[in-house]
Amino acid sequence: MKVIVVGINHAGTSAIRTLLTQNPELKVTAYDRNTNISFLGCGIALAVGGMVKNMQDLFYCDQIRLEDMGAEVHMEHDVTSIDYRNKTVTVVDLKTGAAKQDSYDKLIYAAGSWPMDIPGIPEKNAHLENVMLCKLYQHAAELVKKADEPEIRSVAVIGAGYIGIELAEAYRQKGKKVTLIDFENRVTARYYDPEFTDRLEEDIRASGVTLALGERVVDFRGEGGRVAAVVTDKGEYPADLVVKAIGFKPNTELLPDAEKVSNGAIKVNGRMETSLPDIYAIGDAAAMYHAALRQPMQVALATNAVKSGLAAACAVNGVAGVQIESVAGTNALCVFGNNLASTGLCETVAKAMGMDVGSSFIEDADRPEFMQDYGVTWIKLVYEKSTLRLVGAQIGSRGEVNHTEVIYFLALAIQKSMGLLDIAFTDVYFLPHFNKPFNFILTAILKVVGLDYEAVKKRV
Repeated sequence: MKVIVVGINHAGTSAIRTLLTQNPELKVTAYDRNTNISFLGCGIALAVGGMVKNMQDLFYCDQIRLEDMGAEVHMEHDVTSIDYRNKTVTVVDLKTGAAKQDSYDKLIYAAGSWPMDIPGIPEKNAHLENVMLCKLYQHAAELVKKADEPEIRSVAVIGAGYIGIELAEAYRQKGKKVTLIDFENRVTARYYDPEFTDRLEEDIRASGVTLALGERVVDFRGEGGRVAAVVTDKGEYPADLVVKAIGFKPNTELLPDAEKVSNGAIKVNGRMETSLPDIYAIGDAAAMYHAALRQPMQVALATNAVKSGLAAACAVNGVAGVQIESVAGTNALCVFGNNLASTGLCETVAKAMGMDVGSSFIEDADRPEFMQDYGVTWIKLVYEKSTLRLVGAQIGSRGEVNHTEVIYFLALAIQKSMGLLDIAFTDVYFLPHFNKPFNFILTAILKVVGLDYEAVKKRV
């Protein structure tokens, strides 16, 4: 059997390694437009800020390793069309321009996603020098180089999601004057509610970063072919460097007949099978079943990418019982002294999607106050009002206090459709060194059912 893999970053690499580990005799041919694979984009901001000294440390695999496993790997090759009826692909060698056809028995589509552009920018200014994207190793290398150039004094980051905030912190650490711009009125608005973003914004401003929220970018102003400022509908901000980080669009144009969700990601089942015969979609190109929303949704995270590659490979090799029943969109952020994690849907997003949800937010010491030192943690649970089913959770703290890993437990609860009372009676330990008898999760749940002991204590 011959398998073609289109795209070889996290999802594609995971699929190839699993395919050939399970079945070394399998014929696997892989194509990718890039010159490198397995680059950990999550480390870009760390490299810009100087924590990662060697960019090569952000790679965990390469072409030689995949070929040693038995894969036939073609870098700088662009798959330009897929004929799923005849099971063929057309491929162009980007170095020579030569085109060829290749055939397959099974195809794993891992074409990923690409940064979205800002609509409405006049063409004469859209491609000014020092207006950059943040996705590939090539982008990262330039962004790191710019961080050390003294003539780059001011940086504007467009998009206050995870990548944008991390880059804003990194360039501030390098002594740059930084402006963080977003059309939303809050940072990380898709993942966190105001109880969390208000604190984060306070710390961002305290660091010296200018926040321009609720502003839409309408133009770039240039001088001598280089960008000099970002123009929004409410003002203008000096910028010797502009980084666009407004989000990503799935690359799924090669499969126009596949069933998709509204943003273009391809619907898949737990085995990563698409609506097209013998074609699997993985990584950022796929829309998996979202446990909180209870419908397919693209959740573009590296964790989902590698797991989807594993599931697709197991399906191709006929390994039973390996499938992804659901995802919850679990993620984390460590910036400006804040340790944050979220899973499922925040209350703002859940309500915007028409869900009838309630929430419980508490702020509490993470261990008994009689201990010589303790930290403060804040947590928010979002639940379906009619059933108390957990649909989202957020947890945060500052400095050395970090309890983000409890998000794993809450993500599993969402994936298993657990209600708040089921979660409340989970068998957990108590030890003063680590937590309270009524830990912050249990306390937040009890508040929902009318047992708000903190409120009683305050009245007394």
